[in-house]
Amino acid sequence: MNGVTIKKFFDKNYPRDLAYEWDNVGLQIGTLNKEITGVLLTLDVTKEVVDEAVKKRANLIIAHHPLVFKPLSNILTDSYKGKVIERLIKEDIAVYVSHTNYDLGHDGMNTVLADKLGLENPEILEMTSETHGIGKIGDFGPMTLKEALPIIKERLGMQHGRLITNRNGDKIIKKIAISGGSGASHMAMAKFKGADLYITGDVSYHQAHDMLQMGLSTLDIGHYVEKHFSEALKKDLEDAGVDCPIYESIIDLNPFTYI
Repeated sequence: MNGVTIKKFFDKNYPRDLAYEWDNVGLQIGTLNKEITGVLLTLDVTKEVVDEAVKKRANLIIAHHPLVFKPLSNILTDSYKGKVIERLIKEDIAVYVSHTNYDLGHDGMNTVLADKLGLENPEILEMTSETHGIGKIGDFGPMTLKEALPIIKERLGMQHGRLITNRNGDKIIKKIAISGGSGASHMAMAKFKGADLYITGDVSYHQAHDMLQMGLSTLDIGHYVEKHFSEALKKDLEDAGVDCPIYESIIDLNPFTYI
């Protein structure tokens, strides 16, 4: 399987021009003009993930979060990121990133999360163009917030979350909005569209107060829930006819330990 075939898959389904202007997506290290011996799917590219790719003879890593986010002024091989880049080049491992273009894709991150939740009649939460948008909102339940929370945690494969609400657990949940990653900026649209619960990540202290003041119950599930990227993309690539081995990284990349 030539890597150009995989690039064509992304160009068709999650083109680079879908990404936000501030983002950095596409090929970041190496070349796709080669035979792909294996693909490793991961949320982030770390030293441990590169070691895993070497062990599995995968010469292409597809990540959701950019390894190179801002322009580099240098590549110092005694720095952490420099060592990672050096190892990738020495091992001839390419890195391809699909970030906000995947978030905004019709079958991308928020569709994956909405499906995991079991939302019915889902629609785009907030349009960013005439044809694409961020987040999903759909029907759920009805059930109380107290009943909904353990179901949500189980379906999303999460152990912890931060609940922001000025209502008790008897609040009825009929409609849920979700935006993977850092989606607090879409809180007003979630409220406007009638979400009884908004699920997103990386909510700041001040944003949480804004949510309380507008009466929007929110569950902050962090950024790591986007780990479902790997499972969903593996299926998409296989359905598209990519016939080389495709692996989901088994490295735990959650940087937080709850005490």
